[in-house]
Parts: sequence; C-alpha cells; structure tokens
Amino acid sequence: MTRVVLAGPIPPWRSGIADQTIRLARAMKGRGALPEIVTFRRMYPRLLYPGLSDRGAGDFPTDVGAVRVLLDGTNPLSFHHAGRVVGRDHPDAVVVPWWTVFFGPHARLFLDALAKESPRTVRLLLCHNIVDHEGGLWKRRMAVSVFRRADCFAVQNGRAKEELLSLVPGARVEVIPHPSEPRKVLPDRSAARAQLGVPPEAVLFLFTGLLRPYKGWELLLEAFSRLPREYPEACLVLAGEPWGEAKRLPRRIGALEAVRLELRYLPEEERALWLDACDAVVCPYLHATGSGIAADALAHGRAVIGTRVDGLVEVVAEEESGILVPPGDVEALAEALRRFLRDGLGPRLSAGAVRHRSRFSPDEHARRVLALAGW
Repeated sequence: MTRVVLAGPIPPWRSGIADQTIRLARAMKGRGALPEIVTFRRMYPRLLYPGLSDRGAGDFPTDVGAVRVLLDGTNPLSFHHAGRVVGRDHPDAVVVPWWTVFFGPHARLFLDALAKESPRTVRLLLCHNIVDHEGGLWKRRMAVSVFRRADCFAVQNGRAKEELLSLVPGARVEVIPHPSEPRKVLPDRSAARAQLGVPPEAVLFLFTGLLRPYKGWELLLEAFSRLPREYPEACLVLAGEPWGEAKRLPRRIGALEAVRLELRYLPEEERALWLDACDAVVCPYLHATGSGIAADALAHGRAVIGTRVDGLVEVVAEEESGILVPPGDVEALAEALRRFLRDGLGPRLSAGAVRHRSRFSPDEHARRVLALAGW
C-alpha cells in the first residue's frame, strides 16, 4: 500500500486549498493509498489576513486516517520539525500544496528536513499558483528556491506549466485541473430555493468565493446593471467573504432588489445549497490559475459564465458547458448574461456541464497525482 503524506490545511481551515486537500486525501484512500495529513495549528498572523477569520468551527476530519497538527504559520521552525517527523516514517510520497510565497521559508525548511531524513521520498508540489496573484521579483525568487527542493509538480493550467518551466527548466510538471465532487445530475433546485428564500421563477446568477479584486466582482455588478428592464426575472447573488473594497458593498448597492448580498464565509454545505439553487455561476476573473468554483459549478450541473483566463479555459467547454468572454470587457459580459436570458441557455449548458464534469472528479485527480508521484 502506497503511503502518502499531505502537508497542508484541511477543514475547518477556510480556503479552497483546504477543501481540495481533504478531497484528495479521501480519494487517495478510496484508491487504496494510505494517506496521512500534517496540518496547521495556526495559519496566518492575524495582521496579515484581511478576512474575519481563517478558521471555522469544528474539529479536523477523522475519516482519512491520522491527522498530525504540527504546522504553525507564525513559526517557520515548526515546519523544519514537521519535516523531520514525517521523514522518520519514510513515506513513499509527500504532497505539499503551494499557493503563496508567504509560506516560502516554511516550505524550504520542511522540504530540506524531509530530504535529509528520507532521501527516497518523492516530494510533490501541488501548485494552486506559481507566484502570488500580486507578484513581484522577490516573490519569484522565493518561489524558485522552493521549487528547486521538489521532485515533481502538479499545476492547474498550461500557462502555469510554462511559467514553472521558465523558472525551473527541465522540471517534471503535469497539468492536473482542479477537482470537484460530482453531485446529482440535476440537484433539487426547488428545495434549495425554498430553503434560501429565492423565488422559483427567478433566473439566478451566482458569484461565490472570496470577493477579491482580481475576481472581477465589480465588473459583474456593472454588467448586471446593464441588463434591460425586459428581464425582471434576473437576479444576482454575491455570496462569499468580502476583502477590501467589497466590504463597502452594502452601502454601494443600497436596497437594489435584484442583487442579494451574502457577505460572509460560506461553509461547504451552504455553498452547495447556492449552487443547487442557481441557474449559472459567474466567474468574471481578470486573471486566474485555477477555479474550484467553476469545477464545483460543473459538479452541480450548472453552467459557467466566465472569462477566457487560465484556470477557466481548461475547465469550461465554451458553448457546451458555459460562455466565455474576454477578461475586463464589461459589455461582453453583459451580453453573455443577456444571451443566457434571451435564448434560454440554462438547460442546454447544464446538460453540457453534466457531460464534462467527470474529468474533474476527486478520484481522477487522485489517480493522476499518484501517477505523477510514481504510483
């Protein structure tokens, strides 16, 4: 039996990285690997996290095997200790999520200690980003110093692969898109809407996830405001934790009936309910490397209206499971919303989402990650 360690956040830590890590662990277990998780007791220093809290309520899951709470984001030396502890058990592979250079010094210490204790263990970086969305030269240098300590890499799109190879020529890299848990072919929209208070006749566009500038939520508001009055059934929900300017949204939109705000971190169960209730998920990103939200939309059989950016073009089959427009183009986004309403595209695109979603299942994700590590 393959022995794999996943070193990163899992719920109740709040992030798409945490959700993906626990899904990967469960899928590996289902494929006969023996996963163990090394996770955080603390993640970000409070001053560096712009949301309300980076951790939710509840305990760590116990259905995937052992969970060791060894990592402290405020103390890089805890990663050195964790690397030594993991290495003494000589696992076959260690998978480390990589998403921000804030954890660059931490990852270097972990990987160095692991390599010293267990040189034959495969060190795989699961890259959500190559360099932070707000990157710079020093961040690229820090990222390179971490990458040189890994044996292989999983990235979420082709451009990320090109970027990584430009930083570490000759690296072993595979494109493995973001996974999502498939739901019923047709979730019970009516029951979800009754629970959430959404009118049954509404055409619901959903934006969900952290409201950060690069995700284009401001462009979406502008595009939605351009819908003509002949579509009174259209409504927009912004559901997620606001960062920065997004915290002012309640004052900006006032009592606009067609826009509903759910400005807080949504646990997975509540987010799933909104995905069940909506007609289309809107991802108006200015740039991206991957999108768990788009994969989740397909998993729920929901169309995606998004932009042609890395992380979406790999997930959305244009005109089959969604509509893609140029990033930053408000009028093109507004026209995509109008088309969805005018031409009644929901049923056709939802059927396409169901056809394409099996490519992004956690089982397929786990299979490809294990194969990349040599199993």
